Amino acid sequence: MKYQKGCVELAAVRLAAVALACGIGCTLEEVDSDAIRTKGLYAEMLAIAPGSGQTLVRVNLTVGGASGTRVQLVGDDVLVAETADAQLQLARRGRGRYEETLDGEASREVTVRLERGAEDDAAQGTALLPEPFAMQLETPSTGGVDRSTALIVGWQDPSAEDTNMEWSVDGDCIWSDSGVTPDDGVMTLAPEHLQVKSTHAGEECEVRLTFDRATTGEVDPLFVPGSQFRAVQRRGVTFVSTPGVGEKNGPEAPVASAAAEQ
Repeated sequence: MKYQKGCVELAAVRLAAVALACGIGCTLEEVDSDAIRTKGLYAEMLAIAPGSGQTLVRVNLTVGGASGTRVQLVGDDVLVAETADAQLQLARRGRGRYEETLDGEASREVTVRLERGAEDDAAQGTALLPEPFAMQLETPSTGGVDRSTALIVGWQDPSAEDTNMEWSVDGDCIWSDSGVTPDDGVMTLAPEHLQVKSTHAGEECEVRLTFDRATTGEVDPLFVPGSQFRAVQRRGVTFVSTPGVGEKNGPEAPVASAAAEQ
């Protein structure tokens, strides 16, 4: 642990030296990788299949932690994504961010490897992409779904294991919400999760309900502790959310029958 801490501190010292060389008034938004040892790098890795038939692999590299200075790979330093039948070098898509797209979305092991020159250690992370699935609304949605109605959604190929799915809902007229539900093939979203914003009361808007089936992989301990690799199958459905009972422009509350009142 002391050795690990020392390596991170050494990385901070090197970063400070780079900042000093930059001069007064220079904003250090990114540092070259040849100034940072592998043990000073924090890696946030993601492999996500959104249902398009492809899998996006993304890596964010920073110094010392998630909020550290971003890292630009230079020299012999490259990131490579690898599966059993494909290998691609990730391209820089922004400060400290590297991406590439793999063909296919089937469940498989994805490895991301940081290759370095002879003066430093290579490191990698591996995660298992979960099984893909398809989802659909079970609640009739023609004309919209009012916010006082529970929304039922189903999906094919539920997990055979006792695992959960992560869900999130968002739209312009409602407050974003999220949670987890058993990966058993069906979920009922209660009206309490579709709360209208006061500034949009009485309005309708398109809402997206997203489900993530995710796994957490293993990351080389050479990286800064806390580095992670998530593999995700993501699917979503959209519907129009309309005013609910008691809301402006909403439907009237059903009238109880005389028999029910007795």
